[in-house]
Amino acid sequence: MPDFDAHATITITGKSWDEKRIAETDPVHAVASAVFTTAWSGDATGESTCGLLISYVDGDPADMHSLVGPYTGYEHVRATLAGRTGTFVLATSGDHSGGVARTDVTVVPESGTGELAGLRGAGHYAADAMEYTMELDYSFD
Repeated sequence: MPDFDAHATITITGKSWDEKRIAETDPVHAVASAVFTTAWSGDATGESTCGLLISYVDGDPADMHSLVGPYTGYEHVRATLAGRTGTFVLATSGDHSGGVARTDVTVVPESGTGELAGLRGAGHYAADAMEYTMELDYSFD
């Protein structure tokens, strides 16, 4: 893992979640797409929009917390971090099981704009509700 110069603890609050099944074998085994929006506070302030692809492999579709499966996607972030304002994109991948979405994120190289140009970073979070904490290690080129 690359070395980073700084660390941010960010509280993320979900604002919306829109999910659609795009293919299914049966009610349990399905592929879905989801778009959700968030507000950021703490060491980074701003907002984001994330698009995910999800492969459900277990659980009860009537109980979202019971669903199990991996996911991947991209999150467009408009924020202020370390006194710098701009946008960047996070590549996300994780797994949902036991009612918790465990996610790893990486700043997409060269995705930073404005004062966030040159941002590099990686982090993680575990979300069991619509508010969760992301830990992000980062540097600027």
